[in-house]
Amino acid sequence: MTRKVSFQRRAGIILVVFLFIAAAGLISANSGTGGESQPSGAGTPDIITPDIIMIDLPAVPGGEQMPAVRFFHDRHSDALKGKSCGECHIKKDNTYVFKFKRTEDTGTETDMNVYHNNCISCHTDEDKAGKAAGPLNGDCRSCHNSKAEVESTWVPISFDKSLHFRHERSGYLLSKYNTEGVNCGACHHEYDKASDKTFYKKGNEETCYYCHKTEATREVSAIRTAAHNSCVKCHQQLTDISEKAGPIKCSGCHEKAEQEKIKVVQDVPRLKRNQPDTVLLAAWTLLPVKTEDAAKKYMKSVAFNHETHEKNAVNCRSCHHDTLKRCGECHTETGREEGGYVRLEQAMHDRDLTKSCAGCHRQQQEALNCSGCHEMIAEKSFKETACDKCHSVDLTGVMTFPVDKETKEVLAKQALSATLASPSPVPDNLIPEKVTIDGIKDKYEGAKFPHRMIIRKLEDRIKDSRMAGYFHGDNTTLCVGCHHNSPASTQPPKCASCHGKTTKAVNDGRPGLIGAYHGQCITCHQKMNIEKPAATDCKSCHKERT
Repeated sequence: MTRKVSFQRRAGIILVVFLFIAAAGLISANSGTGGESQPSGAGTPDIITPDIIMIDLPAVPGGEQMPAVRFFHDRHSDALKGKSCGECHIKKDNTYVFKFKRTEDTGTETDMNVYHNNCISCHTDEDKAGKAAGPLNGDCRSCHNSKAEVESTWVPISFDKSLHFRHERSGYLLSKYNTEGVNCGACHHEYDKASDKTFYKKGNEETCYYCHKTEATREVSAIRTAAHNSCVKCHQQLTDISEKAGPIKCSGCHEKAEQEKIKVVQDVPRLKRNQPDTVLLAAWTLLPVKTEDAAKKYMKSVAFNHETHEKNAVNCRSCHHDTLKRCGECHTETGREEGGYVRLEQAMHDRDLTKSCAGCHRQQQEALNCSGCHEMIAEKSFKETACDKCHSVDLTGVMTFPVDKETKEVLAKQALSATLASPSPVPDNLIPEKVTIDGIKDKYEGAKFPHRMIIRKLEDRIKDSRMAGYFHGDNTTLCVGCHHNSPASTQPPKCASCHGKTTKAVNDGRPGLIGAYHGQCITCHQKMNIEKPAATDCKSCHKERT
């Protein structure tokens, strides 16, 4: 906050404000994901709390810049318990404005006086009443203190499927658009630039983040401001009429312990917004290709189960990160500005991005039942990947282009139905029951490896995973988990074919045979939480010779 020279003799720069949220443009709630960074001392923090709001008015030219003030919202809410929010906030259109003692920002000097006069006055009254109070007149550095050791426990709250469902079905949402018995218009809206007003259009609902970004623009408020202005105001309106409502304190949403108390609906019905159950992923099918020869120049289409992915995704933004439009509208074959010049092929196949298909699938490989095998399988380059596992729908026989939505949905459903059957397990007679590993037989008895049992255990672990079932349609692919550089086969080469009996790694990084065995077995036991035998229990596998 600015302190002008002419104000040096003025008493008090005590900014103690009973606020619901960060005031737009002037006050921002600090967190690990936005706002100003939290100062941290070398020692133990004096204060650990989730409700820190930084008050920092714009600088006045020629004035002195005082350190911003850390204001603890919930602490003041508790101190003023029993009093209404009107102690600090003014109502406009029957709702509180989340600015201190004003409905809009005026100027730094005027707003600064609003804070100083009202905060110090409140502290003085509390002190005279014999109650605990904040700093009084003249204690400037008690509030404007850049050296205070403060740590924020603020964590973002995820408006997940469960919370969305509870709001969607709530009978308490207040909405001027609730004309058809639905709550969508209470939160979802579009902006008409000409009239400078928001409006609701059924079927066009999108996530708040698509318009409200981290930083505010001239026309659109920041996501934090928009969320607080909608959520907290609604909660407060319901509280005022003694109805059940969500939190109005910072900790209620942004304290981890409080988040864990929020009721979670386990079986959330599918949210419908005109999306298909199945679809073909191939942007070229929308081009006016006229001949079969032209169609052959493109990759085969991918049959995508949209409904299944919805169930496994946190929300629509898991994939549709900037709009609910088709991926190909922003990410084109050659790239365009709307998609950050990220081409469609890159958007779908980047293994380092969780929003891409390849990246999300790669992340799933870290799951408990998958990581034991995938941890030791070398990353294959793109050219070594079996493209036709996904790109499997041949459209050269379809002579009408562009392909309409209904046709693509039917073709995708047919292709997916053909892969739903559970793969037949490899017959017992093709899997050795036990394998003796005796590379150190001079010191220990050979380790009896229960080969067939391990295969069956792996099959059992992935039987309920549709993703694993799809990519392991041929169960010989499970063999690659250990025989990681050989083709999927019931007769893979022996480990010693690649890993020699040496204690040193060869030039290409391959460990010796003993190192390969231990690296494979120990890593698998650790990654898949196999307790017996424990990864470090050498004697369970290696019996000393007597």
